[in-house]
Amino acid sequence: MRKMKFKSGLLVTVIIFASAIGFLHTNAAMAASYENPEHGIYADKVKIGASLPLSGTLASMGKSIVEGLQVYLSMVNEQGGINGRQIEATMYDDEYKPDKSVANSKLLVERDKIFAVVAAMGTGTSLAAYEYLAPKGVPMVGTLSISDKVTDPPREYLFALPAPQSTEAPAYVDYAVNKLGAKKFAILYQNDAWGTPAKDFTEKQLAAHGLKLAETQTFERLTTDLTSQVYKLKAAEPDVVILYALGQQAAIFFKTAQKLGWQPTVFGPGGLNDPKTVELVGDIANERLYCSSYYWPMDSDVLAIREFVSRHQKMYPKSVVSTMALMGYSAAATFCEALKNSGAEPTREKLIAALENMKNFNQKVGPPLTFEPVSAGSYARRGQTAVVIVQLKDGKFQSIGDFIDPVRK
Repeated sequence: MRKMKFKSGLLVTVIIFASAIGFLHTNAAMAASYENPEHGIYADKVKIGASLPLSGTLASMGKSIVEGLQVYLSMVNEQGGINGRQIEATMYDDEYKPDKSVANSKLLVERDKIFAVVAAMGTGTSLAAYEYLAPKGVPMVGTLSISDKVTDPPREYLFALPAPQSTEAPAYVDYAVNKLGAKKFAILYQNDAWGTPAKDFTEKQLAAHGLKLAETQTFERLTTDLTSQVYKLKAAEPDVVILYALGQQAAIFFKTAQKLGWQPTVFGPGGLNDPKTVELVGDIANERLYCSSYYWPMDSDVLAIREFVSRHQKMYPKSVVSTMALMGYSAAATFCEALKNSGAEPTREKLIAALENMKNFNQKVGPPLTFEPVSAGSYARRGQTAVVIVQLKDGKFQSIGDFIDPVRK
């Protein structure tokens, strides 16, 4: 009897195993036979792309993002791709200019025939591109902007990654008040859809502490002179300056302050958490620049971070690995997970549905990602809402606390 039961059990196991193999073969066959070249889907590959700054003042950020994206795609492609398809990426330079972002998006859709835009960077550039992409039903996956204007109200075809200013700026105010004892704040911000919300969220959080901004200054995108603004900020004698500038503009701020004999304590956007910042103002801003990060530290013991750093160094030996590269890595991981869940015959509609059902996706290099249908509210299209504050010390940014997430606690 026992022998017969064993045979019966073995037979069932063999049948289940054979069925599973048959399903995999069927799935692979379906993938191999299904194509939609007009939307970037081929039997052996899926085409994606993006527009981002690869030259100009933010070139280092854009290049790091592309490197991180390619690191992740190389891992996926080496393992056979997604549902049997390799992922092929085409990235164009927009110099951080909205009109070039639109022109690049047209090339990607009309000439390159991509399936989706993945890892586009910038607020004004991404919003401009969206106006062209949305009517054509082209998803923007892993858009890299911290402006709430990108995701509030939620846009049907746009899925952004980094934690927004509505969580970042308040975290800065709370830390400065509670940990540094700051009572007097000033702000300098880029006068556009990226910088203006930062001022609004800062003011709101200051009000919660019974405080107001002592001085407010702005600058235009890609400006080359901040002398007047820095002079007025210094005259206000703030304990803390909230600075929403990136790349060269941030460097201009610190170098101008140095010329005026001023050494302010500064809280800047997550995008400043980059080796280029250290290169530009490391000595000037040492121990006085705080930023945010959306990922585990580069020197952490997290396995995925160690593997990322190792692979990045092999692929790009002349580059310095950075958290900006992790943004590209995260965007690629998000897209690949959604593509996998879109099945053997992916469509843009299926991709969007897969993203809307992405709950607590373990990206491994940082906190989990969640997206929801647009009806879910302000953060429906915002994958991350948690930040960790980092401080520039002795040539690198170091975490000084745990992740803070006031939205998804």
